[in-house]
Amino acid sequence: MISIVMRYKVTISVILVLAFLLYCWNAGRGYDDTAMASIPEYSDLDENSILEQEDISSKLEPSYLKYAAKNDQEGAADPEGFSRTIDSMDFSAVSDAGTKVEENLGGQSGKVLALTEESSWVEYTFDVPEDGNYQMGMSYYAMKGKRASVVRAVKLDGAYPFFQAKKLEFKRMWKEVGEPWYDNQGNEFNPRREEVSGWQYREFQDTEARVQEPFRFHLTKGRHTIRIEAIREPAAVGQITIHSPAQAPAYEDVAKTYEEKGYLAAGKDVQIKIQAENAVLRSDPTLQRVEDREPITEPFNKNAIVLNTFGGAAWKSGGQWAEWEFEVPESGLYEMGARYGQWFLNGFPTQRKVTIDGELAFREMNAVNFPYSHTWEIAKFGDEGKPYQFYLEKGKHKVRMEVQVGALGEVLEKVTDTTHNISLLSREVIRVTGTNPDPNGDWRLEENIPNLIPRLHLLAKSFDDAIQQLYKLGVKEGSSDISTLYEARDQMISMADKTASIPARLQAITDLQSSLGLWVNGLTKQSLLLDYLIVQTPGHEWPKAEAPVYMRAWTAVRDFSQSFTKDYGGVGNVYDNQETLDIWVARGRDWVQIIKQMIDEDFTPQTGIKVNVNVVPANQTQVLLLANTAGLAPDVALGVEGEVPIDFAVRDGLVNLRDFSDYEEVAKRFRPGALIPYKYNGGDYALPENQNFYMLFYRKDIMEQLGITEDQIPETWDEVKALIPELQQNGMDFFYPHAANNPNLAINEFAPFLFQSKGDFYKEDGKESSLDEPQALSAMKLWTDLFTNYKIQKQADFYNRFRSGEMPIGVADYSTYILLSTAAPELTGWWGMKPIPGIRQEDGQINRSTGGLGQTGIIFKESTKKEEAWEFLKWWTSADSQERFGTELESLLGVEARWNTANVEALKRMPWQKEDIDAILEQWDWFREREIVLGGYYTTRYIANMWNEIVLNGKNIREAVEEGVREIDKELRKKREEFGLDRITDEAGKKGEDQP
Repeated sequence: MISIVMRYKVTISVILVLAFLLYCWNAGRGYDDTAMASIPEYSDLDENSILEQEDISSKLEPSYLKYAAKNDQEGAADPEGFSRTIDSMDFSAVSDAGTKVEENLGGQSGKVLALTEESSWVEYTFDVPEDGNYQMGMSYYAMKGKRASVVRAVKLDGAYPFFQAKKLEFKRMWKEVGEPWYDNQGNEFNPRREEVSGWQYREFQDTEARVQEPFRFHLTKGRHTIRIEAIREPAAVGQITIHSPAQAPAYEDVAKTYEEKGYLAAGKDVQIKIQAENAVLRSDPTLQRVEDREPITEPFNKNAIVLNTFGGAAWKSGGQWAEWEFEVPESGLYEMGARYGQWFLNGFPTQRKVTIDGELAFREMNAVNFPYSHTWEIAKFGDEGKPYQFYLEKGKHKVRMEVQVGALGEVLEKVTDTTHNISLLSREVIRVTGTNPDPNGDWRLEENIPNLIPRLHLLAKSFDDAIQQLYKLGVKEGSSDISTLYEARDQMISMADKTASIPARLQAITDLQSSLGLWVNGLTKQSLLLDYLIVQTPGHEWPKAEAPVYMRAWTAVRDFSQSFTKDYGGVGNVYDNQETLDIWVARGRDWVQIIKQMIDEDFTPQTGIKVNVNVVPANQTQVLLLANTAGLAPDVALGVEGEVPIDFAVRDGLVNLRDFSDYEEVAKRFRPGALIPYKYNGGDYALPENQNFYMLFYRKDIMEQLGITEDQIPETWDEVKALIPELQQNGMDFFYPHAANNPNLAINEFAPFLFQSKGDFYKEDGKESSLDEPQALSAMKLWTDLFTNYKIQKQADFYNRFRSGEMPIGVADYSTYILLSTAAPELTGWWGMKPIPGIRQEDGQINRSTGGLGQTGIIFKESTKKEEAWEFLKWWTSADSQERFGTELESLLGVEARWNTANVEALKRMPWQKEDIDAILEQWDWFREREIVLGGYYTTRYIANMWNEIVLNGKNIREAVEEGVREIDKELRKKREEFGLDRITDEAGKKGEDQP
């Protein structure tokens, strides 16, 4: 007994010691500020990099904050009392194409000019009476387009004053159509959103809302020209307004005015709750009702899903707004607030601009804080817990809340600039050491890089300044999201203390830049969940933010007990009828809900076929395999990974789609090369839903700096190889993807080189590997030479290094396009996209073949409703259905979720910019997928092994390939024999391989 107690004592002691050490480590992790105290001021040091004059970003337009700071330093003032309005038709010049005169548009009498095509423009001239800062705005009417917000660029006197002026966003207006709908299980679903057409006015301001007020444009006395350029979506120009900067009064001044006018608190003791889910207007269709299971969230249903809150993760981007209506019973002073959930940014507050009836009541409402909390909270719109008072006339009012990042804007810019300076310093180190330095070499960096240690200290100080600034903004000390800045600060100090360690830490520097880039992008997402807004008479008791513990506990227990009987896989209406088509979808619930809604609104009414839809885990092939083996397979499965259909086909588990008479007609919806992976033994066993694809991305500005014109962007791999040395001499590099942590992707990375070399993966429909053929060996050499002879980096964060200029050109998939379009505003107009490089053929044509295996739809052979299942697949893969799904998905989740449909016609209808879709379609002309064969997983495995052996271990290409081919052939024959496709031949045995 004593020994047991002693053992427990030892165990407990160890646990306590470990807990104490963990506490000490966590408490001190990155928070030791003593190192900063020893850093000199360096007040007389020019901290600019010696590469600054060569750094192309210094040639780009400045940010607005830098532009404004420069004007302030030069003594620019705000003129008073000036306002000038320019009518739409009073233009001084207009583009030859892409414009249209509209009359009596949107109920507004008279004529207006509409910019209907990308790159169209209109110019106006105006005069200002004195030098100074002026604000501008525009009334606009968003015309029918592709449902995206309107984007315009503004030039003043022939130039963009700052990069944000190249992308000004003008939102559309959206409302819900009808009431929410309910499935036959009682679960609530969002109603559809439709656009509300109408004239709106918008000041010219930052699309990302990193600046709290409209832009101030510095103008000299006299005449000026403003050009409005169409970047995206058609819209009419109403009036352009140029005026003296407007400044809302402070609350203190407004309160005095209330007192002077004799305004008193409303006499009736009222509390009005404006249910947030009932927003009457919103700027984006992505903003919708959201379910919350907190028992005092209003309304609440213990037995079913109820959409009782608004916003959440989707309400995150600068400029997104929502509007509500409410009515007060009498004129007087009221307090306002909201019940909110803000657990999205750990330790950071989010902000909203709050206007009433279109106006800021006072300056403080431009940036209302919603502090971080892991629970529901009540926000009282006020100062340090004391609510502000708002004067409201009796009757109806509108309150609008708009995402505001502004308070964080300066910090985000500081971190972005500091990250860029780290990039410049890294390039200077690479100029001295090369891209693969000997970590033990005597590089004498302090002698070769001027002011190395002071510059590292200044970088550390910049990060520390950002940390202190965040604390002043209300960020909680100890927030895990600040640890990234502490880590960056400490790394700079560490490298300054030991500069000899820098060459061995180049990868760590690269990783740090990626982390900082992700950190900045993450903080621009200002999500907020609202239950209701509150309008009440002063002194009224505020609602409770949280339910009592016992109520939350009981709700959790009840939800847990119901989980044993409730079907969480089913989506929407669920039918018991045996004639119902059963469909499984391997995608997220949000995606599947859109599919189910489309089925109920479109497919079922058209065909009379009822459908049950169930969610299954993505990338979980075994779920389908087990269901098929057990005789429980659905009729149709969607979201099936591209390599899976053949696994089922060889087991006689799928319907051969060629058995349907109209298959050939349906197949024309896709590029012919997209169907290759789904062919087996003369049959076709799947239809593609979506597909990935590679493109070439390049920085126009840096290419221009290197003397490379648009027409000279590499078209072939020979041209790429000629460019790489020039890039590396300038501390830059070319990017080609290599997923070291995911060897299954190596086959897709190799495929373009193989197909462009006119090679194939297999001979005789998958009987043997073709990788030892001359064309394949040539392709393998071309691929691996990029990493061995040309020394491009084996792994890199292309998106962030493309932004920094370290990798100004490279091959990446279409997701990079989405990132650059949405999260790199400073590069607007300075990057381009073209088809990937290829190999020039004897006839002069460039072979750009590449693929990008996507997801598919399949029909299981055991289905008793094959014709109905085929009708569904035809409907689902049609251009109309794919267009609607893509549109609904983008409306729900934003442009980040753009649907890369495999249907060519539907792809054209998506809201791409013209030059971008033209480049994509040109690449799709060369779209070719690889064959999927029995035992093909060995090809995937050994291509990754070949790359490792050749690039990492220096093995001879032929030797590495032939070793791999022997193993691949062995597995191919083994699998074909297992499934009775053919017998092992004597010829195969002559290769000297073991017979399975």
